[in-house]
Amino acid sequence: MPNIRCSALMTSTIASAVLVVFPAAAHADTTSFNMRIINKMDGSRMSLSGDAVAEGTRAVTLRAPTIQHRSARWTIVEKDDGFLVIRNEVAGRCLQPASGAPNAGDTLVVKTCDGSPLQDWSRRDEVSETNVNTEWGSLRPRTNTSLAITLQTYEASGTWDHIYLDQDQNSSDRLWHFTRPDAVVW
Repeated sequence: MPNIRCSALMTSTIASAVLVVFPAAAHADTTSFNMRIINKMDGSRMSLSGDAVAEGTRAVTLRAPTIQHRSARWTIVEKDDGFLVIRNEVAGRCLQPASGAPNAGDTLVVKTCDGSPLQDWSRRDEVSETNVNTEWGSLRPRTNTSLAITLQTYEASGTWDHIYLDQDQNSSDRLWHFTRPDAVVW
């Protein structure tokens, strides 16, 4: 049931009351621009393969600091239902599993942002042994939250990694952090 905000207005000298009903403000989506998505295991940053922007381009991570892709910039939208949409700023496309029914082993690609559940992600925070949020977390597809974005084996002489979906667990190859480009990540 929607929240309702009521206001009573007094009109004329007879002081008759008029009840005006306004719908309560809905929770607005929260958007963060120009973000980097960093992996905990090797400090690599999520980007698009070959810095391409086409429909279906595969997501990768870059380890070599000398490789500077324009496509390493992301917009993170936290929707009012708590799910995240991860949009590549250069491609203007959203991150999603390559298949329509995510399974372990599926690659990640960018596709036209269409509001589908395939483009929604949840973030499960990692907490320390003393129950403190470490600011790292797994990114899980809405349509199968038992999976998480995971680094694959090192590729191309150690300069970049493929990423894919695998079982969600607290291992550094599955933990990610959103940060600004000028921030120091610990």
